[in-house]
Amino acid sequence: MTPTAGRISAVIATYNRAAMVKQTVEAALAQTRPPTEIVVMDDCSTDATTDVLAELSAGAGVRALRRAQNSGGNGSWNEAAAAASGDYIAFCADDDRWLPDHLEASVRYLEQHPEAGFVHSGFVDVVEKPGYESVEPRKLRSPEPLEISRDNLIRYMTRYYDWPFHFSTLVLRREVWQQTGELNRAYQLADTDWFVRAVERYRAVLLPCHGVYNRRHPGNWSNRVGSAKMQAEIFEIVEAAIGRLLGERRLHRTAWRAIWRANVRARLSLTLWHRLKSGHGDAACAAWHGILQNTGRKSPVWAERAGEKLWRWCCRGRVAEVRDARRSVSPL
Repeated sequence: MTPTAGRISAVIATYNRAAMVKQTVEAALAQTRPPTEIVVMDDCSTDATTDVLAELSAGAGVRALRRAQNSGGNGSWNEAAAAASGDYIAFCADDDRWLPDHLEASVRYLEQHPEAGFVHSGFVDVVEKPGYESVEPRKLRSPEPLEISRDNLIRYMTRYYDWPFHFSTLVLRREVWQQTGELNRAYQLADTDWFVRAVERYRAVLLPCHGVYNRRHPGNWSNRVGSAKMQAEIFEIVEAAIGRLLGERRLHRTAWRAIWRANVRARLSLTLWHRLKSGHGDAACAAWHGILQNTGRKSPVWAERAGEKLWRWCCRGRVAEVRDARRSVSPL
């Protein structure tokens, strides 16, 4: 892959997060290697976001765009990326904030390693609850850059099922976006689908550093979508990738499909256990449904109903509680 010049486009999509997106843009402007442009797409917000973005775009380097109709998220990201003109595209969600040297570290690696198509990095959780906030860095997965390619993609997605990447740390060459294609609007978890499709074409590298402050709050997208929906989608995404990558290698395909499905069932079982401990009956039943219906098999309806009855009995009379602020808004 031919190295590209150094123009960087920061791409942000936002909806009804006026205060948060202001901090996101300010963090982008404060980078040790500032982006050439910051493209912010407003997905038809109804709060003060329009006024905040108008103020920010009065300064140099910030372009505020607005959709006529709400897209639900993915359409806004696609249009924002299409409007970017840089040689590199760096995504950031409107409730996250880049660490000061994120762009410098990411683009430097891409400049020095032309064989890599895109990079991502670790993150720092900022847990926000009423009257409570804490900063908790996630443990880095490797002291050295960790490469992901089509050769080890399924292994990587299986091992790092909890969070294979953080969307707000993705920095990619423009051609990677153009060749992989935009986010698939059929998925709520479209970034995971895009990541898998991109790695099938280009090498990705997980950098041994933290790139973003990941805000964990009650309004998180993952909290709204819910565990069951996300679990079903990631299962489908990786199942499809196994078919594409190992389609003609029958034994390998069968073995990896068995490993992948067993892994997902184990993860869902762990989710079920945690939901029962915290008294979340509905969430426990959703995990149970996933185990029986969304992991490559279709179990009898009576078995699912019997399990649901048992899980609700286990949670009867209890007030659902959150024991771990990070876990409360986690896909798991």
